[in-house]
Amino acid sequence: MALTATDVLTRASDIIQDQTNIKWPQEELLRYLNDGRREVAIVRPDLYATSVAHVLLAGTKQAIPSDGLRFIDGVRNVTSGDAVGKAVRVAEREILDAQRPGWHTEAASVDIKHFMVDERNPKVFYVYPPATAGHKMEIVYLKTPTDIAIGNIGSTQLSEEDVYVGALVDYVCYRAFSKDSEYAGNADRATRHAAAFAATLGVGRKVSLGNTPNQANVGGMPPRQTA
Repeated sequence: MALTATDVLTRASDIIQDQTNIKWPQEELLRYLNDGRREVAIVRPDLYATSVAHVLLAGTKQAIPSDGLRFIDGVRNVTSGDAVGKAVRVAEREILDAQRPGWHTEAASVDIKHFMVDERNPKVFYVYPPATAGHKMEIVYLKTPTDIAIGNIGSTQLSEEDVYVGALVDYVCYRAFSKDSEYAGNADRATRHAAAFAATLGVGRKVSLGNTPNQANVGGMPPRQTA
């Protein structure tokens, strides 16, 4: 069974030697935990990847759901009655721009063939042909972790981050010791916990590039583009 937020805060309180939460109130430690979960989402987006039948807007320009952090991939069309439709493929916008400069103004369709995404604008993606309003397409996107409320710390299971509970404990301790860094030794302890958190998650990798449908364009691999 996945551990809960209480399990993380209890472990952190043991390390910072404040089991009664006098110096660092539980509400404060919970804020650190929620911040740490968002940090985990940036480095390990696969933990928060969510697949949904997304309702498209009319036209080519689309946006991921409001609770999303980044578009990850497009999968397939979803036809009326939520039946499985044809697959969609990633394309390079520059190729469409060059070969079909008017593609944004072409007739709308309920048969999406291609999608495009720019890592510099991760909450937006484009589809071709232009979508008919209300048509659905299955997409995968990075969902922002929902903050855990203080009243739910004992019941909210960290199912996504279960194997990274140790890293989350390090993050909470890092933030706690950073707050009191003027005391002897705390600054060094904060640095060590921050380093442990980063090492566990592999911070420093090109995560956003490694989790994009455009990744095959990197390193000499054949591009995933329109045939």
